[in-house]
Amino acid sequence: MILQIAVKRLKAMTAKAEMEFAVEVEILGRVRHKNLLGLRGFYAGGDERLIVYDYMPNHSLLTHLHGQLAVDCLLDWPRRIKIAIGSAEGLVYLHHEANPHIIHRDIKASNVLLDSEFEAKVADFGFAKLIPEGVTHLTTRVKGTLGYLAPEYAMWGKVSESCDVYSFGILLLEISSGRKPLEKLAGGVRRDIVQWATPYVHKGDFDHIVDPRLKGCFDRSELKRVVSIAMRCTDGNPENRPSMVEVVGWLKGGVGRRRNEINGIVKNDRVDEYDDEDFVRDETDYKVFGMEKYMKTSRNKKI
Repeated sequence: MILQIAVKRLKAMTAKAEMEFAVEVEILGRVRHKNLLGLRGFYAGGDERLIVYDYMPNHSLLTHLHGQLAVDCLLDWPRRIKIAIGSAEGLVYLHHEANPHIIHRDIKASNVLLDSEFEAKVADFGFAKLIPEGVTHLTTRVKGTLGYLAPEYAMWGKVSESCDVYSFGILLLEISSGRKPLEKLAGGVRRDIVQWATPYVHKGDFDHIVDPRLKGCFDRSELKRVVSIAMRCTDGNPENRPSMVEVVGWLKGGVGRRRNEINGIVKNDRVDEYDDEDFVRDETDYKVFGMEKYMKTSRNKKI
């Protein structure tokens, strides 16, 4: 068996790129899940920074929805459901099983890679945040991609698992409709995919939402369920959004566990907030693949 690998190369070695490289290597070294991209190795020498991972022969979800493979429509409805569930299960691992918990902060179509069986692999952890135990959200600089950002994060920099849930809701609408998260209207006005879909959801006109490239070959009950889940995920109030555990349960056609049952969290518990600029990691946090030595030098650089 021949191992095929891919190499991600960081071009400009700015302090920002250095930190993103270190964070991505750290996160990739921590996570072990079939729906998360695995790390094969990394190289940090001179001005070169390389990340080595398994080659994904079916490229990214973005390529299939909006890129060079979009016309071929290789993503039939069953594959789209499989990709949605796989991506969601990867996020469940990050939010509820990884220790400490991890917020991705950049869930989007280009960061969902597809292997030879169209199994989804969530990738690109350069913006990810490790969440200290007992902390429900952080206040941080806004990073991510327009069209996928939760409103509370875009406006105030408050990031939590629910921000990933919002981004995943956008992704679900994108998978279902084949439309981009943002579109330009006449006069330069931008409309996001939630604004576009909402009137059709209210009218129950789900057939108007589905990707026309599917030519009617889809399960209407599944489409309705997926779009309804997406609308729950993109609720403007983060408190009303489901957890990714619930999302996976709903996508599989079952009933997700209530949010208050997950890890014993009580909805009315006190919310502890930290500013991540004041949160300093211990050196032991960076001992994945020998990264502690690298981080000691990077930490002294101005970010």
